[in-house]
Amino acid sequence: MNDTSCPPVTPQEAPCPVCGNAHAAFAFPAYGYDLNRYDLFRCSTCALVFVSPFPSAETLRTFYRTNYRQASATFYPKASSRRRRAVWRSLAFLPQVVGKDVLEIGCGGGFMVEAFKRLGARVIGLDISQNSIDYARAHFGHCTFYCETMQEFRQRGLQFDFVFTSEVMEHLPGPTDFMQTLEAVVRPGGFVYASAPDYSHPRAPSDLILWDAMCPPEHLLFFSSDTLIRLFTDHGFTLYRNFGSKTPAHSMLFRRSA
Repeated sequence: MNDTSCPPVTPQEAPCPVCGNAHAAFAFPAYGYDLNRYDLFRCSTCALVFVSPFPSAETLRTFYRTNYRQASATFYPKASSRRRRAVWRSLAFLPQVVGKDVLEIGCGGGFMVEAFKRLGARVIGLDISQNSIDYARAHFGHCTFYCETMQEFRQRGLQFDFVFTSEVMEHLPGPTDFMQTLEAVVRPGGFVYASAPDYSHPRAPSDLILWDAMCPPEHLLFFSSDTLIRLFTDHGFTLYRNFGSKTPAHSMLFRRSA
């Protein structure tokens, strides 16, 4: 009889979803909100830290579709402060936004979409969280929002001068679908802004297991600065500006080759 009381054996290697290195090494265990175990690996080639195996598509769909952030058509956490911050944040992208076609991937409650529209952008918000989109549509009905996957959105054949994405990439079960979307929707010479937790930042804990950003199944990918730049470079984008951050977070603007 098999002894089912023993925990599964953790593999010592896993393939890296950024560079393809088949021998990314087991780093340390982490524990998700549901207390199931998630193993984390670190790639010796590109320095990505990632969960392996990724949660199933059904697990992630359930996690984000209707319960994320406990949002609803009438409630979004810290809505007032998010709206104020979006206004100030949008001003950093005036050259990329005014009179331009803009997409926000992972728009949440729609605060940045509204801020960009006020600056004169033709802007669309995209998110897979239905409750977040319900709030965005209820409060910013003059803006356009889609609740669908990136793969579904690509089929629309739309293209943009600027894509804004903040605190999205760390949630993804690998970067392939995201980068394929950018390749499909960003016009030659267009821009992409990306922010995500930065484990290589001087203020990130030296023992990453103590970092609150290490929270699978919500966060699945963890980039160093070099890893993020390499990923975009491999897909035809060059670093245009590194805004830097006082907190452990990337804040980078990339430009697609013309």
